[in-house]
Amino acid sequence: MAIADIMITLYMPRMFTMALVGFEWIVDGTAGLVFCKLSILLNQTPMIVSIFTVVAISFDRFNAVLFPLRTFVSTRVCKVIILCTWLLALAFRIPTVYAVKTMTGKDGKLYCNLLLDVTFGDGVKQVYYHFNMIVIFSIPLLTIVILYSAIIVTLKRRKAPGLTPENSSNNSEGFRRREVVKKKVLRLVSIVVIAFILCWFLYYVRLSMFAYGHNLPCDWLYLRLVLAHLNSALNPCLYAIFSENYRRGFKTILTRVDCCKRRSSGQSGDSLRSARKQVAWDSSGSISIRIEQEIRKTSSL
Repeated sequence: MAIADIMITLYMPRMFTMALVGFEWIVDGTAGLVFCKLSILLNQTPMIVSIFTVVAISFDRFNAVLFPLRTFVSTRVCKVIILCTWLLALAFRIPTVYAVKTMTGKDGKLYCNLLLDVTFGDGVKQVYYHFNMIVIFSIPLLTIVILYSAIIVTLKRRKAPGLTPENSSNNSEGFRRREVVKKKVLRLVSIVVIAFILCWFLYYVRLSMFAYGHNLPCDWLYLRLVLAHLNSALNPCLYAIFSENYRRGFKTILTRVDCCKRRSSGQSGDSLRSARKQVAWDSSGSISIRIEQEIRKTSSL
């Protein structure tokens, strides 16, 4: 999702520039046709990958809450899921890559137009845009709502291990902790769903309208582009704010980068100290570290 969001961010200035100049295509000939096809591919594929990744994360959270003692998504499975999201996104865009062409308009200017009906037959444009509305927006939205609703219901019904009628009152520490967790999950669910709807609703509604020959006013087209690309900026912010694992992983990356810089600056003096630290860790610290990690895993479950 990070790679997809970066691609969208890098491609966004080109989209707004094209909108400002009236979508006129500057490059002619074979090079212009190649860039025309690449523009269709680079614009839509990362968006679809970003949406599918949000759905995959929802499945992962659903499994973590409902089946806390089972590991469904291993490192290998995660790589397969990531590969499948990109392959599916590319598969959705292949028809448009084939059907997009450069052509001269009535005003004598060159344009990069998507000609689905001309390439595949009458009515294909409506079918394709409706397919996008259903598969890329409606089904992911419904899936996210169902999965997060199941998570909320499960958390409300589940009782923490060891709670008894005596210590599960409203004033107990366990009760307060569970309420805090529920509020955090509910807040995350609400924000993720609302952000998804606000960012993508206008984008795919416009596609459905365009299939029937209708279009939105120019100001609404700009707003549609802003909201669709804003989702790529919101994703990392939402997960950084509401996911402790995300923040911990990001801190780990920064720590490793800082350690690499320190190692490169002074190899001679650090080698002896690192060797002493390694001996201390191997002799006395390894067991305590493992125990601490197991405690963290148990508390997170």
